[in-house]
Amino acid sequence: MKVLILAPRPLWPVHDGGTVATMQCIRGLAKAGVSVSVLSMKTEKHSSENGLAGDHLPAYVTDYRTVAVDTRIKPLAMIRNLLFSGEPYDLTRFMSQEYSEVLRDWLNNRQFDIIQCEGLPFAQYLDEIKGITGTPVVLRAHNLEHKIREMMAAGTSLPVRRAYLTNLSRRLRSLERKAAAQFDAVIPISGPDFRWFSAADGGKPVYLSETGVEGAACMPEPAGVNPRIGFIGAMNWQPNIEGVKWFIINVWPGVLKKIPEATLHIAGRGLGKQGATMPGGENIVLEGEPEDARTFMASNHVMISPLFAGSGLRIKIIEAMSVGRPVVATPVAVAGLPVENGRHLAVVSDPGSFCNQLVRLLNDPALRASMGTSAVQLVRERFDNSVIAARLLEFYRELTHGS
Repeated sequence: MKVLILAPRPLWPVHDGGTVATMQCIRGLAKAGVSVSVLSMKTEKHSSENGLAGDHLPAYVTDYRTVAVDTRIKPLAMIRNLLFSGEPYDLTRFMSQEYSEVLRDWLNNRQFDIIQCEGLPFAQYLDEIKGITGTPVVLRAHNLEHKIREMMAAGTSLPVRRAYLTNLSRRLRSLERKAAAQFDAVIPISGPDFRWFSAADGGKPVYLSETGVEGAACMPEPAGVNPRIGFIGAMNWQPNIEGVKWFIINVWPGVLKKIPEATLHIAGRGLGKQGATMPGGENIVLEGEPEDARTFMASNHVMISPLFAGSGLRIKIIEAMSVGRPVVATPVAVAGLPVENGRHLAVVSDPGSFCNQLVRLLNDPALRASMGTSAVQLVRERFDNSVIAARLLEFYRELTHGS
């Protein structure tokens, strides 16, 4: 089987959750014998990255190309969109004539059995794709985009920002409902998103396919260092930025009061630009983009996920669990994960509880080991990438057989 994957970001470096989700799917399908070609966008967020090319191309990717797409927010265009269009500005920024031209060339000159779109931006290319080929086109939905804006609107105190995000959420909800009817299938990666798309009743197949990991095993804790708390995530994504700032202001002082020698290590794409806007605090280390996310996670005693807006699966939580690191997270961060609070990780909803759970874990190595072991076992049972990919491939075979 030949699968074309359309991605809104380069495949390398594999630092943010969206890229991890895409790469794990590609790796799993390729391992199952699928020929995978990838046409990626490269936005200004990735302007300092070379992407994958030449001898850096993984052997399991048949063909790969990136196309530069300017997605910068332009105030005048945003105002025109708000006044004269019903389309969500967050997605119209991903429309590109050059990307369309390359996509048309690939579709006209190559044969594929499935076209897999990594996210809602490609709904804007759907008519163009279907005008060229009858190949089934599926939406792999990493998130419910309208839910994220809805949560962000609820979390802001600025009336103008709240009104804009509420309007944007309505537009995105409308587009996601259309997607449920217009794509040949929708593949959400989390249970809550699966249930939403199923209830949207677009008449097309909706198949749950979570993101998997490989090689889950407890990695040794760092030796000879002070207690370390880690966070990793894309720091050019607003929910991550707001969550980290909330943690530094509301939780971190309480942790230091009880464990003065503790250190907080923050890593992720875009941290260089966001570093200057981070609140001040003692014992905070900005790590930038680590070479390997799982190695960074293993270098800490506990990981955190302080999110208040989000959808889909928090891939970084699954990765942290896969190396045996306890995670302290907000309810939004763990939504969609089949976890038991207190066994696989700790779920908290207020600053005091967040602080207390961190202090408890940092002071109790046996508790960290027990929680880490349970987390690794869950990842092995539920998030084995080979098993997930094999099931997705079977779904694709059924879809193409009926097309």
